[in-house]
Amino acid sequence: MKLKILGTSSAFPTRTRNHTANLLNYSGESLLFDCGEGTQRQLRISNENPQKITKIFISHWHGDHVLGLPGLLQSMGMNRRTSRLEIYGPVGTKNKLNAIMKAYESDRLSYRLDIKEIRPKKVTTIFENDKYKINSVLLSHPVPCLGYSFEEKEKIRINTSILEDMGVKTRHPSLRDLTLKKSVTINGKKINWKKVTYTQPGKKFAVTIDTSYCDQIVELAKNADVFLCESTFSNKIKDSAEKGGHMTTKEAAKLGKRAKVDHLVLTHFSQRYRSTKELESEAKSVFRGKLSMARDFMEIKF
Repeated sequence: MKLKILGTSSAFPTRTRNHTANLLNYSGESLLFDCGEGTQRQLRISNENPQKITKIFISHWHGDHVLGLPGLLQSMGMNRRTSRLEIYGPVGTKNKLNAIMKAYESDRLSYRLDIKEIRPKKVTTIFENDKYKINSVLLSHPVPCLGYSFEEKEKIRINTSILEDMGVKTRHPSLRDLTLKKSVTINGKKINWKKVTYTQPGKKFAVTIDTSYCDQIVELAKNADVFLCESTFSNKIKDSAEKGGHMTTKEAAKLGKRAKVDHLVLTHFSQRYRSTKELESEAKSVFRGKLSMARDFMEIKF
């Protein structure tokens, strides 16, 4: 699993920070969280293929989080995309997206858009398949805004050393059934799946962008391997953060600590901070675990 951070700025882009967009690559597909202005260019610089994006998750409809969306959708069509694209967002997403696509005379695409509007007041699973599930919850912002988490499901792995001790070839085609919780018989030897397998826990990623401090984030991000969290301002100007519905770095660090995350990644920095050193120092005074200050094109594998 790989997270690629495509933009780390807040409302105003800077010379080194693009508007918000984050790409999660998992098992051959890409999930895009927000699509700020310039996201297409960031994808190209990152050598990422937009056609692999299967789902787009919109936090809210402020321009710095969605203005890259119409161009991206147009380009997918111009490149003859045929596979369905799912878009998740707050209530009103369908009307807003239809309006913006009509404004750019691009409401007839070569592929199907499946738009899902959600308003989960508590942490709720909004998508699930045999590999992972996506959870979401409403955050605290002047407009409806969503946080998301990606949870990989646990996997059944084969303990090959036990099979070797039994004299069973570890490349036998029937062994796949063991990972499906089925016992098999190979060369007259009955193999109980419970005795030769173990469970590998899944990975978890959570993201909250544009929100004031709120308790529901703790549940959303609980025990996440990577938690990407906004930290727009220093605690020195907490009043400015509260006025705009944002968090300070200390508040983001407190959430990471309460949620017991393994790796806290702070992002969505105000243009006033040319360097994030002050913010990093502030966060470290609260959060003692692994901490990173996001940079455009940063990659995190986990």
